[in-house]
Amino acid sequence: MRATSPAQGNYLMPQRILLGPQRPITNLGTAIVDAALPDGSLAVISAGWQEAESDIDDIQAVVQRPLVDLRIYRRAEEVFAASPELLVAYRARQDKLKALQRLYRLRLRRLLNAARQMLRTRGDASVIEAEQRHAIAQLRALDRHHMRRVGSVHEEFDAAFDVATHALLARHNAEISALLDGSETVLLTGGNVAVLINRLRLFGLGALLAGKNLVAWSAGAMALSERIVLFHDNPPQGRRNPELFGPGLALIRGQVVFPNARTRLRTSDRVRMQLLCRRFAPAVCVTLDSGSVVRFVEDELAATDSVRRISDDGRLRKVKAR
Repeated sequence: MRATSPAQGNYLMPQRILLGPQRPITNLGTAIVDAALPDGSLAVISAGWQEAESDIDDIQAVVQRPLVDLRIYRRAEEVFAASPELLVAYRARQDKLKALQRLYRLRLRRLLNAARQMLRTRGDASVIEAEQRHAIAQLRALDRHHMRRVGSVHEEFDAAFDVATHALLARHNAEISALLDGSETVLLTGGNVAVLINRLRLFGLGALLAGKNLVAWSAGAMALSERIVLFHDNPPQGRRNPELFGPGLALIRGQVVFPNARTRLRTSDRVRMQLLCRRFAPAVCVTLDSGSVVRFVEDELAATDSVRRISDDGRLRKVKAR
């Protein structure tokens, strides 16, 4: 990736800034200052917090700027209450997506176990390496198949409830657009990534955010990527395999983000990490721990701090802007 020099001064192209979780290290304010983002109010999307969406006083204390709460979660609740037809269709879509995810997870478990066993096998490289590549290829094929199935479900719903033609969705889209006109930068917080991305899609936020500077962390960073990967190697209820959830907004390209990787990934297990890297290649698997920041301008790497990528040997390597 070619780095953009800070000497260029104010950026004409929108910036994409991804941060790690804002606890224990809070670096949101510093990231905004270092990127020289335009003065003025900041729009906030915190739908991933659900009912706590409006609790943004802590963000206000950090950034020391006026905040515009876009109320994405509450807007969705208002639309569902006013349009029973949309609510029924939305729930039917969610049921179908959950069924697809369960079936995908069943197949995924077996292919992941096989691929890990292949990567741990030792012997004649001329024999083993071809089998390793094939095991990973089968895993990647399943991921592609799942993404196609999920995409088709979303397309069917979007065709029936087009944000441009459905009266309620169009009204909220116009209101959000008007609010965004007064803010050049949008903050996307963490929380439940499924809730966040579903509400962003519902109101057509991908197109509205495309020309804005974006600062996102945790679930917000995941939602901006092309593919959302759910992961947790050591959850309380038992180990969970990394699984594709569905498409993000694709406002960050060529990256798969793993927030809070130190606690959620078994980074000492080289085989598991190597498989992550090879499975999602050519995208770069980036870990975003508390204190991390990576900044892009038009998909070009501009600056990083405390960011790691997972390499094809299973190690974590520093990501540096050249």
